[in-house]
Amino acid sequence: MSPKPSQKKVYRVLDALWVVIMLVLLLVAVQAFNLRNLCTYMGTDYRGYFTSAQIAVERGFASVYDHRIQSEYQSALSHPCAAESLQPMERVSMPYLPVFVLFFLPLRIPGFTAGYLFWISLNLLILVYYLLRFSRALGVQPRGFPLLQWVVCLPVIVNLYLGQMNIFLMLCLGEFTLALLRDQKTRSGLWLAGMLIKPHTLPLLLLGLLISRQWRVILGFLAGALIVTAGSVALAGLDGVRSSFTLAVEFAGPLIKTAPTMMNWRALALNLSILIRDGLAWVIATAGMILVAVAVFYLWLRRNDLSVTGKIVLILATYVGTLTIAWHSHFYLLVPLIPLLVYLDSHKVLSQSVRSAWLLGPPVWFILVYLVDPSRSRNYFGLGMLALSLFLFAWAATWLVRDRKINESMFQT
Repeated sequence: MSPKPSQKKVYRVLDALWVVIMLVLLLVAVQAFNLRNLCTYMGTDYRGYFTSAQIAVERGFASVYDHRIQSEYQSALSHPCAAESLQPMERVSMPYLPVFVLFFLPLRIPGFTAGYLFWISLNLLILVYYLLRFSRALGVQPRGFPLLQWVVCLPVIVNLYLGQMNIFLMLCLGEFTLALLRDQKTRSGLWLAGMLIKPHTLPLLLLGLLISRQWRVILGFLAGALIVTAGSVALAGLDGVRSSFTLAVEFAGPLIKTAPTMMNWRALALNLSILIRDGLAWVIATAGMILVAVAVFYLWLRRNDLSVTGKIVLILATYVGTLTIAWHSHFYLLVPLIPLLVYLDSHKVLSQSVRSAWLLGPPVWFILVYLVDPSRSRNYFGLGMLALSLFLFAWAATWLVRDRKINESMFQT
């Protein structure tokens, strides 16, 4: 169904607003770069990937998780820009299982700065290619300008800026979804195992598969998990794998100082505790976590025989719900949702309010909170992304409930 003339006018206005906002952000970024403010965190996560590759080759994969060795290697790196005008960079920990360090080994060849530029260029190319691949696999041809909007969004920009690897997570979630839709259940589970690179993204997806008795998918996941674990043991030994687990647990503790800036219920509790009693703040956050988990449980329990679109909305709801309850959840973890959103947008399923909230909400909110209080802007921005995630989750859950009621009504008729 094509949009009405009034709707088309709204779309054009919102698209023009998006262009203006992106140009404003570009000007801000250029100014920040000239002042060397942008350099401070540039390639932060990539730095940990690069040194992990160096350490794995020179000292063995188990040494990747040694804080002292990481500090030694990272302190020897120069900043991507204006090293002389910046403070020394803090050490970045790398908690991924040893087998995933293999992805970083080629980055040693071009060197640190050239490798960083190659890494972000590769990630951007893969993102564009995969959005086209995912959409075409489901019979959709995304249009040029809307596709540009989905690519040039704040989660992607920050993912590239930090040198993160959530594009790999996007590939795994996308291929898991495609295989599930094609009834290739074992293959679907194998792709899901790839998300073990960030296992905190998995709990609600695995819960949903258990509820819906997708045993072959679960067996495929277990087989993939066994391959990942066996490969990790072969590379780093049991001690190395144990060290990676220990480091991953530390990410939930005091090792990570950015917890109040995240987009989860934990961050809400940490920020609320400044205003209200700590116990009450955690009661509110815990209630939110339980509510989201119960809602996901209900959606999978009542899934029935969903259409292709319904299954994609269900996976979207489950993943974004997971991000809100995960203990470690930065907003660039939203990147894996983009292929699902592009499909839904191309199919005219995604509401204009959700589309606008995703494309316009983050940059507008970022500008506002920075202007109001630069010192706490990262905290406020994270809470805004929690609100965006909950809004997206509520839309998906409502859509699924409404769709099920419509299907039941048609069946009874």
